Amino acid sequence: MKKTTSHLSLNGHLAEQKKHSEKVFSGELLQVFKDEVILPNASIGRREWIQHPGACAVVPVFSNGDCVLIQQFRYPAQQLFWEVPAGKIDPDEDPLSTACRELEEETGYCAEEWFYIGHFYPAIGYADEIIHIYLAQGLIQGEQNMDQDEFLRMYRVPFDEAISMIHNGEINDAKTIASIIRAHDFLNRKKSNNELVILPYKAISETNCPNREQG
Repeated sequence: MKKTTSHLSLNGHLAEQKKHSEKVFSGELLQVFKDEVILPNASIGRREWIQHPGACAVVPVFSNGDCVLIQQFRYPAQQLFWEVPAGKIDPDEDPLSTACRELEEETGYCAEEWFYIGHFYPAIGYADEIIHIYLAQGLIQGEQNMDQDEFLRMYRVPFDEAISMIHNGEINDAKTIASIIRAHDFLNRKKSNNELVILPYKAISETNCPNREQG
């Protein structure tokens, strides 16, 4: 790709530096800021952005290749969405613990094997939210323990069908698309090598949920 320099400083530095920050809203989940920043060409710009605690998404996969999807209503978009289990990271909670907790709360399942298959930023233009993606295998059925304000339906779906649902537009939630595609790639690499594959992004395997007592 040809690099142009019309909008770059002489050293090619693209970072913006914070000059002033004002919190304009503080909610239970989100904090909203209005900042003044120094742009690469030394002029002043303004950025409105949302601070988010981060989240985890889980792709639960059975031994036969089926995966677990949930369906729930999302108020801002005013419609039902197909999703993978997911949720925000609570204070003093590490991402793997969040993934285990959300999987068990939303589906009732716990998993014997956990693989970290990457992360992504869903809204880089206006939020700092990061979503960590986990693949969960060795699923063990338990009981759902949803939050009081959480209502959803759970479905067991063949993985190839989930991929088709992405391509035909049935699944249009960004985190679910990213998570299923990455899990699909990871599983294919793992299967072809018949062993855990260390991908360009970090891959880990954990046995059992760290926040679940062993029987």
